[in-house]
Amino acid sequence: MPLSAKWFLVYYTFLGLLLVLNGGYFILRNKGIKSWISGIVRRKKPPVLIIRILKYLALFTLPGLVLSFFPFSWIELIFCIWSLIILYIAGIQLVRWEQIRVLIQKNRESISNTIRKVGAIMLSVGFAIFLLAYSVVERATG
Repeated sequence: MPLSAKWFLVYYTFLGLLLVLNGGYFILRNKGIKSWISGIVRRKKPPVLIIRILKYLALFTLPGLVLSFFPFSWIELIFCIWSLIILYIAGIQLVRWEQIRVLIQKNRESISNTIRKVGAIMLSVGFAIFLLAYSVVERATG
């Protein structure tokens, strides 16, 4: 199994596991996430936890981008580009933190539904990433 296949297998497995577990947590423990969000919107600076998550996602996506060329794989390249787009979109939201926190404070009643939707999206993306891990195993062994 080439190094890139091993990298993506480990990356997909851990990322899929994190998304499924956190998505389930978002759906089941909605009130805890809502109280955390209520706490961070009072601060002027963007949440450090989200910045760290984005930083680590970038640290794992960039080597994946390089490894998607050795041997070349469209699936891994598209996944890495998708991940970079997600990073960009989330980063833009942190840059606009002043406006975002005002919007969150104004729409407190819809936070619970939004958290549930985000959790459902995380679950579905996590399972899709598990399918990518499976495809890596199939390509490497077949």
